[in-house]
Order: sequence, then structure tokens, then C-alpha cells
Amino acid sequence: MTVIDFLFPKKCLGCPREGNYFCSSCRLKIKSIDRLVCPVCENPSPFGETHFSCRSRYCLNGLISFFAYEGIIREAIHQLKFKYVTDLADEFFKILLKIWNEDKDNRFLQIKRFIKEKNPVLVAVPLFWYKENQRGFNQAEIFAEKFAQLWSLEFKKDFLIRSKFTSPQAGLTQEQRKKNMENVFSLNLNIQSPISNIILVDDIWTTGATLKTCGTILKKSGTKKVWGLTVTR
Repeated sequence: MTVIDFLFPKKCLGCPREGNYFCSSCRLKIKSIDRLVCPVCENPSPFGETHFSCRSRYCLNGLISFFAYEGIIREAIHQLKFKYVTDLADEFFKILLKIWNEDKDNRFLQIKRFIKEKNPVLVAVPLFWYKENQRGFNQAEIFAEKFAQLWSLEFKKDFLIRSKFTSPQAGLTQEQRKKNMENVFSLNLNIQSPISNIILVDDIWTTGATLKTCGTILKKSGTKKVWGLTVTR
């Protein structure tokens, strides 16, 4: 135990117990995603691949998510993003890693094949510079770096740029979310060469407007395949 832990003990995000952000009892209540969906129509799809009938030139090739955005997981994302409790990310990732390693239903078969055969680069959905400076970090980057280390892949920081501030997506309709993302992202002009294969990382998938917009920009820049990966959905 560190001095910080002694003075400010960690408390479970789901109950009053101290010691960890996710106590053993509350971990059992965490709901993982048991059915992956097509990122275009959001109907069930084996391995999270985009349905053949949904495919278009600039769409995402697939989508992987790990947790349902509810309960203690929702609280963890909230604490990370808005309360700046960055040290919970390590504990959070250990739970995620358990789901990845215990993939009994082979849900992640295609993304594992994509990683093995295509050696993709990890790219995080960017924050607007002011918000990142204010927060001190980008939560999507935290997870993207951890995935890159896990899979021994390259993480490309600042490959995408968020060029303007937008209002929060929460509370907006699907159409409003889509409009909110117009002309928001761009490719970093200091990076000249395109990347053939990318895993695009964000913390939450709600309507998918953010990831879809970023995916389109990456595809138009010359990327052949883009898989979306979110911690929650």
C-alpha cells in the first residue's frame, strides 16, 4: 500500500468497501457484451463484422465492445472522464483483459485474426485540445496504449485531430449527434503516409456517430480496413 492509498483509500465504485475500485462482489455484477453487432445497422453480427449488405466504401469493417454501459462500469467511465480518477484505468483494464482471455464463445475471433494477419496500428479518437489540456489526458488514448502493449502493436498518437469544440453527445438524438460531428475531425497534416490497417479506439459507443465519422476520414485518407473498438456500448 502506498502513502496515497493510506491517506486516500480506494473505494469500490459499486459499494462502500475500501481497497479497490471494483470489489470482488461487485465484479460479479459486471455485465459483459455477449452479442456483438454490425457497426452500420447495429443488429447482431457474428464476431462484430459489418454485414455484407451494410458494407460501403468508407464504413467501419467491424466493431468490438466489451462492457454494457451500465452500473459500476458506467460509474467507472464517469469517474475517469469527469472526476479525473486516472489510476482506476489499470484495475479497469485487468477486468477487460479477463474477458479477452476467457473468450469461450470466440466472439473476438475476427479481431484476433485481423491483429495477427494485418498488424494494425492503434489510433484513439481525439479530444479537442482545450478539453484535453483541461482534463490532462484523453481516456481513449489511455486504453489505446494499453491495447497496443497487450497486442505488441504500434499506437499512433495524434494521427487524428479534433479541430473544433462540440457540445457533449449525451442527451442528443441520433440525428443531432451525427450533425454534431460534421467537420469536427481531420487527419494530422504532419503525418504524410497513410496507414493500411487501423483499430480505432474510444471509450463509449452510443449511436456510433463519432467512430463512424473518424472511420470515414481514415478510409478517405487511404486506410484499407478500420475496426472500431470501444470499452463500453
